[in-house]
Amino acid sequence: MDELPRDARQRVLDSAIEAFARKGYAGTSVRDIVTATGRSKPTLYYHFGSKAGLFRSILDFAYDESFRRMQESVGRQSDGPARLVAMAGAIFEFAESRPNLTRLAFAATFAAPEEIPPGTVDPGKRRRNFEFVHGLVQQAQKAGELDRKVDSLELTHGIFGAVSHQVRTHLLQPNGPLDARRAKRVVALFLKGARPAR
Repeated sequence: MDELPRDARQRVLDSAIEAFARKGYAGTSVRDIVTATGRSKPTLYYHFGSKAGLFRSILDFAYDESFRRMQESVGRQSDGPARLVAMAGAIFEFAESRPNLTRLAFAATFAAPEEIPPGTVDPGKRRRNFEFVHGLVQQAQKAGELDRKVDSLELTHGIFGAVSHQVRTHLLQPNGPLDARRAKRVVALFLKGARPAR
């Protein structure tokens, strides 16, 4: 069998995402996946190796796609705070356009050790996405746009944590769109705080 064309592979991933989103990893059978994707079991096994391999491909896509969107959005900005807003906006846009995929990524990250197969979440890709944001913080500190006395790693955890919390809350109970305006408010609140102007 030849390699699946990129668009066909993406259609398989999209269909499998919907199947896993309905029942979770353990509750989704190979038969469910075959039905959802319209591909035969041998074809799925040939291209993805196993149910676990398909799930791993889905999570890899989640990390890769969110990383690509962050890079693309940030690349259009000229200063540190605007880059952080663009990063948050890209993550929000990804979560809005791919809620089931975002849910699966969170579920896999926080899954119990035996809930999903070992090695399903690629720690390198997860770290790469975080380090990208860390790099933005360090650049802004170097340019004097953020306080250099603040530990860059702690600052990154805070900003990334605030953005992630907004996404998780939105997935649980949507309260308005995850959009550029919210990204700007979240980053501004984090960087400037809630103290009144003097």
